[in-house]
Amino acid sequence: MTDSANTPEPAPQQSLLRRLRWYIAIVVVAAVVIIVLVVSGGGSDDGDGDDATGDTTPPAAEEVADDEPMDDAPTAGDDATGDTAPSATDEPAGDEPMDDDTTEATADQSESSDTAAEPTAPPAPPEPEFPGIGSEAALANPHCDPETGRIRVPLVDAPPCVLEWPEGADNGGSTAPGVTAEEIVMVVRVDSGQTEFVNDVGSIPRGWLDGADIFNQNFEFWGRQVRLEFIDASGSTEVAQRADATRAVNDFQPFLATDATTSGEGKAIFEAEMAARGVIVWSTGVSWQESQDQPGFRWSALADDRVTMLHVAEYIGKRVADYPVQWAGDDDMIGEPRRIGMIYTDRWSRDFMEEQAAQNGFELVEAVSYDEGAENTQRQERARVIAARMKDAGVTTVIAGTDNLFTRTITAAATEQQWFPEWIITGYSGQDTAFFARGYDQEQWAHAFGPGPIGVSVADQPNAPAALFEWHHGREPVSLAERFSLSTLKPPMACLHMAGPDLTPESFTEGCFALPPSLGAYCDCVTSPGAAYGDGRLPWTDYTGYDDMTEKWWDPTFERTSSTGSVRVGEYMKVDGGRRYAVGEWTEQQPRVFDPDAAIGILYELPPNDTPPSYER
Repeated sequence: MTDSANTPEPAPQQSLLRRLRWYIAIVVVAAVVIIVLVVSGGGSDDGDGDDATGDTTPPAAEEVADDEPMDDAPTAGDDATGDTAPSATDEPAGDEPMDDDTTEATADQSESSDTAAEPTAPPAPPEPEFPGIGSEAALANPHCDPETGRIRVPLVDAPPCVLEWPEGADNGGSTAPGVTAEEIVMVVRVDSGQTEFVNDVGSIPRGWLDGADIFNQNFEFWGRQVRLEFIDASGSTEVAQRADATRAVNDFQPFLATDATTSGEGKAIFEAEMAARGVIVWSTGVSWQESQDQPGFRWSALADDRVTMLHVAEYIGKRVADYPVQWAGDDDMIGEPRRIGMIYTDRWSRDFMEEQAAQNGFELVEAVSYDEGAENTQRQERARVIAARMKDAGVTTVIAGTDNLFTRTITAAATEQQWFPEWIITGYSGQDTAFFARGYDQEQWAHAFGPGPIGVSVADQPNAPAALFEWHHGREPVSLAERFSLSTLKPPMACLHMAGPDLTPESFTEGCFALPPSLGAYCDCVTSPGAAYGDGRLPWTDYTGYDDMTEKWWDPTFERTSSTGSVRVGEYMKVDGGRRYAVGEWTEQQPRVFDPDAAIGILYELPPNDTPPSYER
């Protein structure tokens, strides 16, 4: 698979020629005719290349002084002129007889010279190499900021500049299902009944339409626009999800799809069915297994389970396992050797985690899973069983491989069982979001620390999606859907931007892989997780985002008053100013947690590296 990010930068004169070729086709034809009629003996191969593009003037950097011979200058005989006459240096001496073949060839040439040769049509100008990342032509695109090399939108992770698409050029038309010369169809599955409110400000569909408009007007889609179509979710059962997928494909034949349901309706079957039908699915979260089983068709903005496990195992191996218990809620545990257990969703692989634990020098004394899709009453009963088993196994330090809902359930069950261990944060499924953490059992979560992807919050300032929305639409987002749509749409829209005009699932994947690593540890940013796709950073091909994490701990007493006057109690405190670590970058040291002097809970302005560029709309 070609990685356009590694494509050599074209020579300056080549980029210039590509930019000029649209305007001088007539000059090219005239120039070639004159050369054929006037020039005797032809020119060099280099000249032929210039003729093909209409530029016959060598760049200044390659000019040769008048008194300096060109060592590499070719002899006469230019294919472009059709002149096959031998050069003077090749002529036989006057006293050397020419063989019959030579005589015949000379005679033929003499006869043909009496008739003026018809001028041949010039070769067609070469097609530009889209998307042209890093070229002079891309940097000259009026939508490009040449200082940053990224398009002019107020995002730190705006995609790189690409060639400007000439109006009326041929993009190949229907290059894949869901793609025409004018449109790229994307299906959005929404909560039941929401399609009745498509045009209502504040509705879920309107939020997605407003989000898509930003990318349609500011990203390069090569003569096309993304058209959103909406379907109501008919239910959460497997049968209902399969039926929804069938309906979406039959009605709209989409190229892309996402599930935006918010009422707890099932998603996994719908997404798998869409991918199986050749539709690219961008999800809020996808498992490692799902992304590898349907490569190139299952993508996610969030980290998959194995990325999370890599971080957690490395963190424990380097910072936790070799030190005695220090922060448990049970005084009898303090100073004892750590006995590490794991509570985990059934979407995780116990075998993989045990392999990573062994590689990082520790073992799990107990590991118990739960069904992430179970009903609430079943989850509560399962939590009681898990807490009892962990307590009986003498677990002092437990890995919380739990989604934000089950974290609330299991911490309550632990208190019921009078079991107060250290909790290792993983950040799985938004677990390290302060909004959710305020609902966990605070007597338990006051002893929680570890790695998580959510970065440092900036108080009373719009986040990146909200700021982008206001920049484009001239108003603040009025609904969660307007913010959420931007977070979900931005990565696949950037991939389309990088894919070039020949849009297929394969070129979409290449476009994603060509995106430069952005945010987080990749730019020494602290407010947003880093993201990159493709090969080279993980032990597998990566189709999910949120690559890095920051060390944090929960402070249930942290208090601040928002700009609206509301008081918020409880916050994740980020160590070392929110420094972020990619897999393999965690340092060996004891955790610097539960020390207010070594952590920050909130920022009141964006750090320089996290501040997006400012552009007029």
